[in-house]
Amino acid sequence: MTLRERVAGWLGRRPQPVEAPPVPPQPYDVLVFPIVSWDYLFQRPQHLSLEFARRGHRVFYFSTDFVPDTFGDPAVREAAPNVFTAMLPGGVRPPDIYRDVPTELQAAAMESGVRRLRERFGMRATLSIVDYPFWGPVVRQLRNNVTLYDCMDDYASFANSGRPAREMERDVVLGADLAVCSSAHLQQKLFRETGREPALVRNGVEAERYAARPSRLALEPDGKTVGYWGATAEWTDIELMMHAARTLPDVRFVLIGDVLRIDVSELKALPNVTMLGRVEYERLPEYLHAFDVCLLPYRVCDYALASDPMKVWEYMSAGKPVVAVRFPEIERLDGLITLTSTREEFVEGIRRGLAERDPEKAAARMEFARANTWSRRCDEMRAAVAPLFPKVSVIVLAHNQRWFTEATLASIDRFSNYPELEVVVVDNGSGDDTPQFLERWAAGRPYGRVVRSAANVGFSAGNNLGARAASGEYLVFLNNDCFVTDGWVGDLLAHFRANPGLGLLGPVTNRSGNESVIDIQYEDMEEMGVKAAWYTRAHRGQTTHPHVLHWFCVMLPRRVWDEVGELDEQFGLGMFEDDDYTMRVRAAGYETACAEDVFVHHHHSASFGLLPQHEYDALFARNRRYYESKWGPWIAPFFRKELQEKCSR
Repeated sequence: MTLRERVAGWLGRRPQPVEAPPVPPQPYDVLVFPIVSWDYLFQRPQHLSLEFARRGHRVFYFSTDFVPDTFGDPAVREAAPNVFTAMLPGGVRPPDIYRDVPTELQAAAMESGVRRLRERFGMRATLSIVDYPFWGPVVRQLRNNVTLYDCMDDYASFANSGRPAREMERDVVLGADLAVCSSAHLQQKLFRETGREPALVRNGVEAERYAARPSRLALEPDGKTVGYWGATAEWTDIELMMHAARTLPDVRFVLIGDVLRIDVSELKALPNVTMLGRVEYERLPEYLHAFDVCLLPYRVCDYALASDPMKVWEYMSAGKPVVAVRFPEIERLDGLITLTSTREEFVEGIRRGLAERDPEKAAARMEFARANTWSRRCDEMRAAVAPLFPKVSVIVLAHNQRWFTEATLASIDRFSNYPELEVVVVDNGSGDDTPQFLERWAAGRPYGRVVRSAANVGFSAGNNLGARAASGEYLVFLNNDCFVTDGWVGDLLAHFRANPGLGLLGPVTNRSGNESVIDIQYEDMEEMGVKAAWYTRAHRGQTTHPHVLHWFCVMLPRRVWDEVGELDEQFGLGMFEDDDYTMRVRAAGYETACAEDVFVHHHHSASFGLLPQHEYDALFARNRRYYESKWGPWIAPFFRKELQEKCSR
């Protein structure tokens, strides 16, 4: 069998003289694990979803209800351009997200549903936005994923808070790659409770929606209407509202929204109070422009202290006077809105608002709202997320054997699924048609770059050439006889986020000659992908620590490369430079590890296997002596115990 036929066998296809088409890096997909379903209350999760979608991200927004099934496919519909809602399987007896902690079986059913959804839509790297702690055990199992916990309320302060809010938030915060809060109070609270300081991304507003006066209003304007919208619950000061309504009997008080867990019968019975219940989000401007003054009658409680009320931004978008109970989070709005501390101040604020005729004050409120749109909030969130998707440069060293290189690059194109990718191929003095192939390959790939060396300068010097040309914050050195698996770049990066002291990381493999080899057999790359996924899913987040990392595939931060230095070119054509570099990284104080949840196929010795035996032996002996002159006696690599036992049988 020819080399070309063997490589084609890895690919699971007949040999063809046509190179794989480019698959350009795309924006990461966004998975939203919300606190409310898409059609319930249109709030922060939905607004941010729409903004991510407008920036080219596909958004998948999960329902808070579940299909009573264990391994079913999610039910999916398109809710808006580039936004899809999905209902996951939740096991035979699905949980209540507000009350229950998911069992292991329920979490496995949900994770299976997410995985099926990813396969169905060909998802790339994902950003999971977790809005409620219930989802933590599900998101923890996802591959090629960055997790953001978006804390928008003090959930444990709700009168109906369940176990997820009380028991799971700390673990979710500590397990997330990034935490974000909607208020400074929440930011300080999470820092006190977890020791981790979240980013601050406040709520926003669709300013233009509320600024435009509708052609038809829902209420007849009368110059004496004050309004409030939002849930009327334990955080609403009902006594304050009754006092205001009784003190101002000629003023109409209109309340919009659900009533939750409190008795409002006495308030509702007042002749100048109208309680309308829930109104569709799209119709709110029809009511807002009929209001003369807008209210925020919160009790000063944990909920109010933690909130950044969206309704205030919405009121201000129309320029309306706002009268609010004073609490720290809205102190910054003093002068734009009226802040009050007593019942008398609240009533007087309403009187002044009804009498206001100053267009400059209205314009100032509208301008402030326009500076705090959901579009801007999305940009703030994306900026906070950006460091979690650093640019990664994959350096592939190629010397002849074009079919190996083609297969390796085809797998990178197909399976990397990473938005910030650069591929640098070093043609290390090839004498076959590799240079011509690489020229065609790079022409169709803006993320591809070719570096040429006139002669074969060896493994160390060739890779050093690639590193000098690379621009990524992380470097991956990948042999040209490898075949990568789905999401491999993102899964390697996850270990560096989880362990800041990690300096050098490799994957598990089928062939390498040391502890990175696992017991796995397959006939072609399609079967490999399936079996590798079984193994890596079962070892999510796990690492082992081989004595040496072999450089068929390793990742390291650029800062570590700059500190430790380049590969030692004294090793010539190669061998022992990977042993040497592992020791150098450890000597610099960093950890080295093997990621048990990333598998990369390695043909092994595609280049050195072609050397005559006497040349191989001489090179091995020479480089061993040089290595031992630096580090002392060489420790020969060994296999895992289960492989040793298997080989001995």
